[in-house]
Amino acid sequence: MGLNATAGLDLLYDDNVYRVDDRVEDPNTDLIVTPWAELTYGKPIGRHDLLLRGRVGYDRFISEGQRSKLRLDTEAKAVIRFGATCSVTPLISYRQQRADYGDLNQQTENLQRFATFGAELDCERPGLFPVANYRRDLTRNADAFDFADQTSDTFLAGVGYNMPSLGTVTAFYERVNSDRRNLGIENRTNSYGLRFKREVSPITQMDAEVRWLDVASDSAAVGSYDGLGWDVSLSTGIIPRLKLTATTERSIVNDSLIASGFAIRTRHRLEGAFAISELTSAGLYGELERRKFRQDAALRPFSITADRNVRLGAMLQRKLSDRFDISLDAQRYKRRTDTDVAEFSGTQVTLGAALRF
Repeated sequence: MGLNATAGLDLLYDDNVYRVDDRVEDPNTDLIVTPWAELTYGKPIGRHDLLLRGRVGYDRFISEGQRSKLRLDTEAKAVIRFGATCSVTPLISYRQQRADYGDLNQQTENLQRFATFGAELDCERPGLFPVANYRRDLTRNADAFDFADQTSDTFLAGVGYNMPSLGTVTAFYERVNSDRRNLGIENRTNSYGLRFKREVSPITQMDAEVRWLDVASDSAAVGSYDGLGWDVSLSTGIIPRLKLTATTERSIVNDSLIASGFAIRTRHRLEGAFAISELTSAGLYGELERRKFRQDAALRPFSITADRNVRLGAMLQRKLSDRFDISLDAQRYKRRTDTDVAEFSGTQVTLGAALRF
């Protein structure tokens, strides 16, 4: 609560900024300097809370100056409490950033803008309780990529059950209508799922969600999809000073610069964080992501129908004082596609510093 300010500077070295196939082309390297500042403000109003956050930064490319872009990330929400345990949380947010060339598959700039607004009902308590939310997401792109402009409406309703010795189980139905107005395509996703959350022990927590996905499109060429989706995370500190987190998920991604329809994404990640001391921590992570694209080639031709992305990295964080932190992140990334088109690999190293006022 109250007003908090943070300023920082990130230095990112990327040895393949245009995401070219480094096996057949010489990639461009660059240093991206990003000064940024963030303000957060929280204020209790009776039983309720008002929360505001704003972050602004500028990605300055030293060699490829035409790529330099302003970065914004803002959010406002309120927690409105009523009854014994219920609350409604309205939310609005806006974000803008340059698109990654790995998604564009060509050396053309694209400034993406994302806006979200909605509200969530939460009444979690021992026994039965209702859950519901609504969210509207808007994505807008530069003129060259306006085929990917999208408006999505998400509706969720369900019922949960909480027992302290068991955890929380929620059964829900979710509907997503995703409209790509410039292509005249709307995709509709119906999900029927169960969500489970429990602290297995004071040092272990498990969150698991399983849902049946039923996806249909206005375009016969895009087609439909029926299958299992999931989002499972297990985190444990069973080894002293070491926290291990494993996650796996399968989901439908409508917002894509590649597919004119939707993508079926499967992602697995393993991460370990070790507390070297009270002031220093280090970590390793690995991630594998596979995507299968459902699209109408007559509307937006692409020669890629599936890709695989691998990321391996290491992190180091040091707290120099109560107000000043530094961090180092090194990552190796590699993309492979089913047609050998738009494949690339490279290395990114980020040195960051943050000062809290």
